[in-house]
Parts: sequence; structure tokens; C-alpha cells
Amino acid sequence: MHFKSKTTYLIAVQAILFFVFLVITFSFNRFAVDDYFFIGELRTKSFIDIYQHLYFEWHGRWTSNFLLISFIQFHKVPFFLFFYNCISVGILYISINRLLRILSSFYKIQLEKSLTKAYSVIALSVLFFCTISPSDSWVWYTSSIVYLWSTTAFIFSIALFFKDQKSLADYILFIIGLIYIGGANEPSTVFVIGLLVFLILKKKEKTIPVIGFLLIGTSFLINYLSPGTINRDGITPNLGVLDLILYTGYGSIKFLFFSIYKTFIPALLLATPFYFLGKNSKAISFNFNPKKELLKTILMIGILVFLNQLIITYALGGLAPDRSTITSSVIISMIIIRYLFLLGNKGSLKTDFMSKILFFNLIFLVGFTLYYSVIHYNYAKAIDKRIEILNRHIHIQSISKKDYSHPTLLVNPLPISGYIYSSEITNDPKHYKNQHLKSGLNLKNEVKLEE
Repeated sequence: MHFKSKTTYLIAVQAILFFVFLVITFSFNRFAVDDYFFIGELRTKSFIDIYQHLYFEWHGRWTSNFLLISFIQFHKVPFFLFFYNCISVGILYISINRLLRILSSFYKIQLEKSLTKAYSVIALSVLFFCTISPSDSWVWYTSSIVYLWSTTAFIFSIALFFKDQKSLADYILFIIGLIYIGGANEPSTVFVIGLLVFLILKKKEKTIPVIGFLLIGTSFLINYLSPGTINRDGITPNLGVLDLILYTGYGSIKFLFFSIYKTFIPALLLATPFYFLGKNSKAISFNFNPKKELLKTILMIGILVFLNQLIITYALGGLAPDRSTITSSVIISMIIIRYLFLLGNKGSLKTDFMSKILFFNLIFLVGFTLYYSVIHYNYAKAIDKRIEILNRHIHIQSISKKDYSHPTLLVNPLPISGYIYSSEITNDPKHYKNQHLKSGLNLKNEVKLEE
């Protein structure tokens, strides 16, 4: 009993430390140059004008675009990005917490309510580190509303299949979740459609999977057949079979190994509490062989990553952006959690060794938070100074009769941004990033980095 209490305490502290890291990180988040594009558009165009422009000329992500333009209306509200990030991750936390409670009931796992909250944050941390570029898909406003919100929608949706007694709220979340994914995240849509087809073929009760298939399929077609998506597909290169395989192979290796020291290794360590959850749960009737299951897990992850890369590489005609691989990250985090839970349930490792990993996790998270808090603080301070200088120039223009419209404004380079998506511009004043910043701040002058 003493050991159990000690372990519970360590798990709770681990959850709190990761929560603190997120809050501190979000407090230093700032708008990226792509965000300034929408801020600039709002100055002269209505919601409908911007929405139609995106759908008919750029891409058909009709669900995420709706939320993107809706929320950015409040960009002048103090601490807008901080509240947005907290709400986004808060809803993701709620979806994970709900799924854990449903799975606990489904598999007859006794998990106290307070511990469920801690384990939900632990699962959140595993997903965070399984994400190759959290600065893109978790923190950056324009991107997170596509990838992080569709991840939340996915978790809300799949929970329905583990509930025996389904409520009206469960069906509503299922419907909204699938519609959102289909209209926002194409790679996730393909995987969810594959999952639904599998359930249609395997399950005796096919009503829910069929309805889900129709919902996400219809939403996806509204996206895929939009004039904007068709226009965008027309300007992306087409790869030959050999190039497609090479790009996909390189992208898969890059995803799995190039950042493994700061992605999957920390994720695996931070998932250790699920080993103790499995150990303290009643035996699950799985034929679990740790070595065979490990090989199956590695093979499954490899196939998953390759397919995800293949879909995106084929669509874009080039390497997949890191943010677009979050679908793989979500499923990999689930696979890691499942494996450690079953490993603990089997009692395959020494408890003392796993307890030491829990202690290490606490030390790691403290050092990790301190290190990146300094980086994020320096980045936020630098960009705040940049915006202050540019706003001062705008103010001088407004009260002066002199013509300041010709000289190009020079700004100092920003420091590294850590887990915050950088708002850096380029040396070319006509580059789209520079133009987005100019538009967002309503500058009359061009702006570029000082060489």
C-alpha cells in the first residue's frame, strides 16, 4: 500500500509538471506571419468574403476555415492566443479524459476519478512528444485549428465504439467530430475512412460505421471538390512512381528517426505510468507476449508512418510537412500506451526499475520546462520589441506630414523559438511572409530582415 501511494504521488506530480510546461509555453506564444494575413484581411473584408476566398481560390477546408475566421475576429482581445491555446488543449484533454473513462468501463479497469485526470494529462504529454512538430500543430494558431482540433474530433468520435449504452450527447459528438475531420484534415480522413470500412466489414452491427462513413465522406467531398482545392492541386507537381517511393521512404525515415531523441524516446518514458496502471489492474484476457508484441508494434508503426507519408507526398508532390503527420502521431501514442499497459498487466519488468523511470521523468520535466521557458521568454521578448518598433513607426506616420512610404523598414532577426512557431520573415520584402506581416500591422512601408 505504501508503494502504491508513492507511485500515485509521482504520477500526479508528473502530470502537474507537464501541465505547467504547457501553460508557460502558451503564455509566450505570439502570432505567426500567416496569422497576420487573416488579421490584415479582416481590416478590409467581411467574414463571408474571406471564407469564400479560401474555399474558391485556395483550399476547401470548410470546417476548420469557419472556426479559424470566427476566432481570429477576437485577435485584439488581451491574451487572445494564450486563451485560445488553453481552450484548444483543454478540449483535447476533455476528449482524452472521456475516452479513458469509457475504456476503463469497457475493459473493467478500476481507475479512480482523480487518477483518471492525471492519466489524461499523461496521455496528453505522450501525444505531445509523439508529435514531430508541436510548434506547428499544437501552438501555431492557423495550423492548430486544422490539426489539433481534428485530433480532438477523432478522439471524441472513436469513443462511441467502446460504449455499450450510448447517449444523445455521444451521437452528437460522433457526428460533429467526423464532419469536422472530413472538412479539415485530409490525411486523418483517409485513416478514419479506412477504420470505418474495416468496422463495416467486421462488425455485425453496421449502422453506426455506415453512418460515420457517409458523414465523413460527404464532408470530405465538400472539401476535396472545392474550386480552391482543385486550383491548389493544379499547381502542385506530379511525382513519378520511383520519385513517390523515394520521397515517401525518406519522409518515413525522417519522421521516425531524425528527431527520435526529442519525440518518441521522451514519449515512451513519459508513458511509464500506464505500466503501473496495467500492473494494478485485473488481468486482461489478451494473449500478450512482450517480445512478439514489440515486434508487431514496431512493424505496425512503420506501416502506419509509411502510409501517412505516402498519402501526403502523393497529394502535395513533395515531402510531407511535419504538421500533416499528426495522424500518425495520434495512433502511435495510442500504440505506446497500449503496449506499456499490457506490459504492466503481464508484470514483465521489475517494479523498482520502472519506479526509477518515474523519478527520472520528474527531473526531466523540470529541466525541460526551465530550459524551454528561457528560450520562449527570449523569443517573446524579441518579437514584442519588433512589433513595438513597427507600431511606433506607424504612429509616427499618422502624426507626421512627412512621406515615410518609400524606405524599407529593417528588423533584427528573431532568436530560436523552441516549441513556439516562429514568426520570422525573410530578407526579401516581397516574400509572402513579409507581405503578411505588412498587411497584418497595416504598414505602408516594406519590411525585411536586416542583413
